[in-house]
Amino acid sequence: MKKQAAAPKSERKNASPEKIRGYSSVLSKMISCKTVFAENGENSAEFKKFYSVIEESFPNIIKKAKKLVFGSGCFFYIIEGKNAVENILLMSHHDVVDGCEGWETEPFSPSEKEGYLFGRGTIDTKTPLFAELMALEELLSEGYDFPGINLYIGSSNNEECSGDGMVLAAEYFKKNNINFSVVLDEGGAITEGMIPGVKCKSAVVAVHEKSRHLFRCKTVSKKQSGHGSFSKAKSTPAERISLFISEVLKNSEKIYKADFSPEVRATFERHVPYMSFPMNFLFGNVSVFSPLIKKIMSKIPAASAMLKTSVSFTEIRTVSESDSAAKTKEAEATMYLRCIREDDLYRGLEKIKKIAEKYGIEIEETLRDYCKPTDFRKKAFSETEKLIRENFPDVAVAPFLLTAGTDARRLTDVADNILRFAPIDLSKSQFASIHGANECISLENVGECVVFYKDFIKKIRIN
Repeated sequence: MKKQAAAPKSERKNASPEKIRGYSSVLSKMISCKTVFAENGENSAEFKKFYSVIEESFPNIIKKAKKLVFGSGCFFYIIEGKNAVENILLMSHHDVVDGCEGWETEPFSPSEKEGYLFGRGTIDTKTPLFAELMALEELLSEGYDFPGINLYIGSSNNEECSGDGMVLAAEYFKKNNINFSVVLDEGGAITEGMIPGVKCKSAVVAVHEKSRHLFRCKTVSKKQSGHGSFSKAKSTPAERISLFISEVLKNSEKIYKADFSPEVRATFERHVPYMSFPMNFLFGNVSVFSPLIKKIMSKIPAASAMLKTSVSFTEIRTVSESDSAAKTKEAEATMYLRCIREDDLYRGLEKIKKIAEKYGIEIEETLRDYCKPTDFRKKAFSETEKLIRENFPDVAVAPFLLTAGTDARRLTDVADNILRFAPIDLSKSQFASIHGANECISLENVGECVVFYKDFIKKIRIN
């Protein structure tokens, strides 16, 4: 297999140096707002300041776009295009995590150094939001009439704490029969060193994210259970719930086996042309070397999470007899499962329930948070891939499974295609700074982001 070389970075599209200086000024104002969400509203003044920055910085949007607000600050700007036949949604949340130890600058006092803008949110995710808004602002100023589409730009104020902003928005869209042909949110990026043996950077576009399922596992009395094997189990609820948890975790590798979902397999196969021997031979023949690759990946937590449903227990509670704190009346635990595909989750759950029977445990699902995968073999992905290659010819492009979470999963019932990619170009140290110290973005990359989103708005058409 012949290795393919990426184009020079100098061939990327970008804005002029003058525009980039202006972008830096506006983005700095957005970064300076400490939009850390709190249920008690203690940072409400900072959020108000942030919304004022938007109103001052994007006058064409404020004048020409329809605005919707959900909850305490999840907003959408909507431009109705000429002869629109589909809805396109760009997303990036505007809440951030708080500062932490190790910063060389103040996280909410943005500063420029050697071509980089430092501050909390420069990556996660105020730069993408700024670039989406600026792309729209410039298109409006140029008189662009958005042929064939209604454009939505949405941003929640409580994504970092899995808040209700985008949930409420999704309910509104469903109620009003508003469906999106494609949603583009954060989640993927341009990174380096992501795939072994690949020296060029990778633009990974997440087409799926692992789901979240919670189950209440509760002991029942002997009289209620009626299970023949139950009499052999330990008698106290605390002992039984402990034995149940121990057996499930001990057998988790058998209950949920590692496998390659289509998007994970494609992540490696799309990178094969950029690999050197022997990695290109190994990953170019995944079917042959699958057992070896899975064995290697299973030993790396981040990689293992891409291969199977994970099992953990997050909380154990007991209720004592009223006359004795030492005697437990009942016990329950919260089981947390994160799956790639729900059919795999529920097949494994049947095995877990058989273990539960032995110890007189009843299992009830209390949370289902599943987002259906997007088919990367269809037009939404291929057109996005084409745009990435036009704007960033020096990178490899591949679909990806996101093991973290995004707001986009909330829209699974009102979107035909959900893609997670922001055109932010991250070194290993920048990637490590997400939710960490010294978060920063290249000013050159800020310009690239604006140009990419302008191209996306003008060229992406699914229907």
